Amino acid sequence: MLQNFRDNLHGATKGVLIAIIIVPFALFGVDALFMSGSAVEEAANVNGETITELRLQQAVVLQKQQILNRYENIDPTLVDEDQLRSPVMQQLIRQKVVEQAAVDQGMGVDKTLYRILLEVPDFQTDGKFDTERYEFVLRQMGYSPTSYNKLLTTDMVTNQFMQGVAATGFSTLQESKLLAGITEQTRDYYYLTIPRAPLLDTIEVAEADIESYYTANQDEFRSEEKLVVEYVELTPASFTEEVDLEQSMVDEVVDAKIAAAASRRSRHVAQILLEVQDDDSHLEKLAEIQKKLEAGESFADLAREYSEDYGTAEQGGDLGYIQAGDLPESLGAALDQLAVGEVSGLVESELGVHLIKLLDEKSADVPSREQLEPSVRQELLHQLALELLPVRIEELKDLSYNADSLESVANRLGVPLKVSQPFGRREGAGISSNPVVVQAAFSQPVLDDGLASEVLELADDHVLVLKLKERIPETLQPLADVRDQIETILKAQYASRELQQRGEALAERARAGESIEDIAKQEELEWQVSLDTKRFSGNQVSQIRDRVFDMSEPGSKPVIDNLILNNGDYVLVSLVKVQEGDFSQLSSEQQNLLTATVALTNASRDYQAYERILLEQADVASKY
Repeated sequence: MLQNFRDNLHGATKGVLIAIIIVPFALFGVDALFMSGSAVEEAANVNGETITELRLQQAVVLQKQQILNRYENIDPTLVDEDQLRSPVMQQLIRQKVVEQAAVDQGMGVDKTLYRILLEVPDFQTDGKFDTERYEFVLRQMGYSPTSYNKLLTTDMVTNQFMQGVAATGFSTLQESKLLAGITEQTRDYYYLTIPRAPLLDTIEVAEADIESYYTANQDEFRSEEKLVVEYVELTPASFTEEVDLEQSMVDEVVDAKIAAAASRRSRHVAQILLEVQDDDSHLEKLAEIQKKLEAGESFADLAREYSEDYGTAEQGGDLGYIQAGDLPESLGAALDQLAVGEVSGLVESELGVHLIKLLDEKSADVPSREQLEPSVRQELLHQLALELLPVRIEELKDLSYNADSLESVANRLGVPLKVSQPFGRREGAGISSNPVVVQAAFSQPVLDDGLASEVLELADDHVLVLKLKERIPETLQPLADVRDQIETILKAQYASRELQQRGEALAERARAGESIEDIAKQEELEWQVSLDTKRFSGNQVSQIRDRVFDMSEPGSKPVIDNLILNNGDYVLVSLVKVQEGDFSQLSSEQQNLLTATVALTNASRDYQAYERILLEQADVASKY
């Protein structure tokens, strides 16, 4: 089959393959090679509108990245994209019904997208819009400029709808008073601390106790069962040596990339915008501006005086550097006719009438053939090898089924047979760090029946088959290896028991009427008092404060309670006073903020109810 593939890489077939490779390179880069079909394949349909597989995949990747950013130390392999697809699809469906409701109610975008893009910090370098950074960021997110602009428009319309609903929220005076009574409540309390650390240093653990604990809790000290597997893995890199790559193919792609880079240029543009008036007075004003320009007056000064694009007027009409497609079609066509320093004639768009000036023009950096050829060659080899991968996967399935050993399978496929390091169910390194591999290795067919696993897909272009090589049973660790661990456990237990006993004795004294201050002084312990403490005070120990606000209000006597801090210290607390918050005592600014909070909470509840109604009434068909 491979020979047939090579033989057919001539004439029309070769031209088609080159075209398939060149077009994504020129527009989106190499990532586009792996998106075929998903751009139009339907993942869901909402009231007749399609949500594509590509849109779903982009949203899944974004959700995964947000999870990884939120939890810095999480293993990326634990965030399964397949498990994210269903909840992400439900989110996209909700967004779609809201977008449709917004459009039905006449909502739209009243600002041009290019003006919004100019203000995005992620697209700027030194405070200026940077075309190359803009394209790079979009590629990292998996978008083209067109698809990103569409997404931006959708988000703006959806946010407009949400803000419209939020604006309907309101609150009553009684609601604000009730909320103030809770949020502005203050509490007075005393507490003392019995530290654990000094107590740990005084505790001696008998050897007999260590041995007794070891005997009674041997399950805690067993090392888990571990496996060693042999495996055959296939990736495109496994077959690049089998691929016959013609130099002409490399040359054509390199030429296309150079041409695409050369065609990208950015232009520095300024404009004067006038809104169209029914009495055509805007034309008179435009003629006045043009006369002043002919007389030598500054375009920037005239923009500050006349332009009705208030977002750019103060900057002399400066739109920054833009690329083809960023401006409305009529403005782009007029700009194409200008040399640097020239001003266009009257140009009409849906925003009004414009005069535009080309301030500067920058050509894109064009890489040399020597710079491009190694990466292009690697990309083409990868792509051609990727075409071969499905064939090799089928061979792997056939060869590994009921195979006594994977060595013969590896030899037939011409790839190395690899052996893992020992790994358990909870930990592993290298290939065994992947949960798919661990799950397959500990499955009944592999572990108990001695069979080879099914072909495991670790990525779109990475598969493997594994077979058990060695089973290392769980073993009881010697007492000498875990002695220090047991001693630490017992010290902590003894210290906690002693702290609890001592704390209970002090609590009884507090309940009998002794103050925290007197008890602390007699016992030579640290004590603190916290007066007029609010629920969200930032200068208090949060664990103690939270417990205090969970305690019942005191009557004629203080309420006594205790807690163990995260560091093991014992804390005895005496709550002596609770004062409800008073809305009337708040400043006008605080009252307004509290009222707005209640209104926003009500609006959020109303919006969620409205969204549920839209979803219930929507005609939704989804694959997930």
